[in-house]
Amino acid sequence: MRSEKNELTGRLWGRGTPQENPPSPETGRISGGRAPRAYVAYEVREHAQRLHIHCAAQPSHFPVYSCLLDIIYDHDFGKTFTLVYSFMMVEVAGHHLGAVVEAISAGNCERIREYHRKLYDAPDPGAPLIDSVTITVASEK
Repeated sequence: MRSEKNELTGRLWGRGTPQENPPSPETGRISGGRAPRAYVAYEVREHAQRLHIHCAAQPSHFPVYSCLLDIIYDHDFGKTFTLVYSFMMVEVAGHHLGAVVEAISAGNCERIREYHRKLYDAPDPGAPLIDSVTITVASEK
């Protein structure tokens, strides 16, 4: 009877069944030999209200498009762009970023994602890649 009660309590209040192959926190890889997630530099959604700035090693930001004042872009090289808000600047560096800037400019970019080799597979050559995202918050002065 006692073991039945413990078993029932464990099922009711326990954390559920453990995963057979949980992802490794260091590599992001699942311990059954499966590869990590595929990297996608940006995601598009028509008429997005906010831009999710997904950073690899710092907190994410979700600024509203209505606060975006300017986009500074090196269109000849496609390696950097800066999003200017009244309260912060977001500097993005990478490769083949033209399509990302066009989606943001049209207000249809829902998410940009910083690449981290421990979390994602390397993208195909020629695909957009965001190497770094630097966020500078405006001071109160």
